[in-house]
Amino acid sequence: MEPPPGEQRSLAAYLALAGAATMAGGWLALRLADGLVGLPIQAKAFLGSTLASGVALLNVFIVAQFMFVSTSHDLKLLVALLAFSAVVTLFFSLWVASTVASRLEAVAAAIRELASGRYDSRLDVAGGDEVAALARDVDSLAERLRQAEGERAALDRERRDLTTAISHDLRTPLASVRAMVEALDDGIVRDAEEVARYYCVMRREIERLSGMIDDLFELARLEAGALRLDKQPLALQEVAAEVVDAMQAQAKVAGIDLRLEVKGEPPHLPLDGARIERALSNLVRNALQHTPVGGWVKVMVFAEDGWVSLRVADSGEGIDRGELERIWARFYRGDKSRQRAKGGDGAGLGLAIVRGVVAAHSGQVAARSSPGRGATFEIRLPREV
Repeated sequence: MEPPPGEQRSLAAYLALAGAATMAGGWLALRLADGLVGLPIQAKAFLGSTLASGVALLNVFIVAQFMFVSTSHDLKLLVALLAFSAVVTLFFSLWVASTVASRLEAVAAAIRELASGRYDSRLDVAGGDEVAALARDVDSLAERLRQAEGERAALDRERRDLTTAISHDLRTPLASVRAMVEALDDGIVRDAEEVARYYCVMRREIERLSGMIDDLFELARLEAGALRLDKQPLALQEVAAEVVDAMQAQAKVAGIDLRLEVKGEPPHLPLDGARIERALSNLVRNALQHTPVGGWVKVMVFAEDGWVSLRVADSGEGIDRGELERIWARFYRGDKSRQRAKGGDGAGLGLAIVRGVVAAHSGQVAARSSPGRGATFEIRLPREV
């Protein structure tokens, strides 16, 4: 039988009011229960399904009293169908809640692993829902933390190496200067030529100490981003010419052919001349230290593809592939005994300063080498910044 329009409107109004009251009451009950007891997800799903099913049955019974012609048959049948639906709904609600809860527990366990400092565990949560997305985010976080931990450990090793290197390389000239000062002060050395030699050695050792301290200060400013550049339009080839001229005497003493080659007319660039000169000096000095007698060091300046490049190539001993990937690192030192033997500062700061100065000019650094075939270091600076 078709119900009259009036009864349809009454039924719609009743269901709307009953539904609103039921949702408000159920929400409040669940919030209170969760706040007082701390319900798990399965319990919330069970209570929600039970409450919805009970309210549905209650509303059907009330409405049937007013609208069904025969409650002895129709109401019993409808209650049975609703009870069946409630059981099915409760089963699937608990299953979904249990699945979500177990996956969230796996995510929580992975987060506890991260909190304890273990970054190698990974989650195996398939699917495309929010929990799977959360699991992928946790895995990504774990990988980033693992990389950060590796970088921190590497930096700690570098700092320990730096402390060892600096303590040695500062102690050695200081001990030498102290011994010579004591000898002069005690009158042990009185010959004029010997005294002059002592003063010459003392001056050289003090200059070496000053250079290492300057490098440390410069690197600290580069790492802190506190380096202020005084940029002016300069020709890179002019800076290179000054460096090559200044180091010709050192090259001749070492028996090395040091020369400059300029291709074309590279344009002027906005540069801090003193910083670029220092970076180039570090590269040329490094090349001279690792090039044998009779070898050569070539400094080249040229422009290509929107860059002005400065290349320092040598015929020296070369660099092992394993070291080539780390030479620009802060505080990195290669063969320490070889560096000291050839007059290097031993602190491994020269190339790190080069990289920092070039980066401050928005440039790039690169190195190519193979053992026994020399090495090539390159600075690339953009035409426009």
